[in-house]
Amino acid sequence: MSIRRGVQLLLLFLVLILLGVLLQKADQYTSTDTYCNSCHVHPQAHTSWQVSMHHNDSAGVHVSCVECHLPPKGDGYYNEKIRSGVRDLYSYWFKDSTELDWQLKSLPENARHHTFELSCVTCHPKLFPTNLSANGEQAHLHYLHNTDELHCINCHIDAGHGAKLPHGHNLGFLKKHTGKKDTIFLSATTVTGFHDFTETIPGTNVAFDMIAVKGSTFVMGEKDTVSVSLASFYMGKLEVTWDEYLVFLQQTESEGRNQNTIETDAITGATPPWGNPDQGWGMGQRPAITMTYHAATVYCEWLTQVTGKFYRLPSEAEWEYAARGGKHQSSGFSMEEMDDFVIYKNNAHGKTGLPQQVKPNILGIKNLLGNVREFCQDSYHPVSYFNDQGPLPNPVFQASDQGYVIRGGSFKSNKAQISPLYRDYTRHDEWLKTDPQIPKSIWWYSDCNDVGFRVVCEIHQ
Repeated sequence: MSIRRGVQLLLLFLVLILLGVLLQKADQYTSTDTYCNSCHVHPQAHTSWQVSMHHNDSAGVHVSCVECHLPPKGDGYYNEKIRSGVRDLYSYWFKDSTELDWQLKSLPENARHHTFELSCVTCHPKLFPTNLSANGEQAHLHYLHNTDELHCINCHIDAGHGAKLPHGHNLGFLKKHTGKKDTIFLSATTVTGFHDFTETIPGTNVAFDMIAVKGSTFVMGEKDTVSVSLASFYMGKLEVTWDEYLVFLQQTESEGRNQNTIETDAITGATPPWGNPDQGWGMGQRPAITMTYHAATVYCEWLTQVTGKFYRLPSEAEWEYAARGGKHQSSGFSMEEMDDFVIYKNNAHGKTGLPQQVKPNILGIKNLLGNVREFCQDSYHPVSYFNDQGPLPNPVFQASDQGYVIRGGSFKSNKAQISPLYRDYTRHDEWLKTDPQIPKSIWWYSDCNDVGFRVVCEIHQ
């Protein structure tokens, strides 16, 4: 080998070493938390990370952005780093971060796409440390048996961003108080005549509005599917709120009974939820969510018992009639007015809304088409309003394995789903995937946070 050739190889070797050092330095620089936050367009990412358990845990361990949002080195680290870097730089230069719905993007079903499970298990190889609680053991065992369906972030959504949330039985949830105690109703409302009224729950300070809906004959569906005759009924102006639902939870657990509580021993109360049913969004007048269809029907039984009136879930026909504002209305508002009447994906900011955010429909009822999808009492028939013999003569559908009807859109819905005709059905097993209990809860869904319900009161002459 000539001296010249040897010098060339030496220079190439030195260049490669220098290039490797530079790439390593560049990798280190672009992996710092400071660098990530310098161009990341998520405005709350840094502050929410600082209050999380991964910023500084009890052992003083500091977890950086790349340790969660990139896979481990050797498992696609550099490919993902380039891809996410290009995406973030494009967003930084060409997008307005104020127009992005960060609350919606932070929901578990979306956040899991930006958090690598392999990174979670690499840092936490021991799923059963000696200090793990009984609830933790149960949850981690459930995870091991369902790794194809579950992601660590389903339970640990707060690990990287936000304050710590409960991941076990939330025993304190049923103890929460509702509203001010300045007024305690001694009895339920007496109704004379057919008109709107405000129901009062005896022994509490909780009241809610019921709207009188005059019965009629109308055609369900969008293609003159079936003619239905409805008797007059009362429907809740709002979905059942947390204020209302918490009274039920408190009064039907043994510790919640007191001298002001109507005797409801015949009603079996709900078990404590797993996790945080209100998702950290707050309760009060927001719609109660994450309860099962069974829990909703038991609530109606309890409300019937404490008020002396017959409350139940609406039939699908009643729900559609009310959502259409009567037989001649499609929705009662134009597409341009939708934001004034409906809480949906475009204006919800990733969570349920309060009643004052929207206007009522022509009947005086709010949020039938949005905020939360709503249980109806009918079993779901997958072929719309038809069976094998043609149109069904009434809205009482045959039972099926598909579950029960849910109607309307929710805070997650797009414009196409905001319609009086939009229908879906319960998915009981799918909505309990992350519930590690054996048997699973019959009261609380662990994986469905956009379904609630409203009540109907029948008229008995």
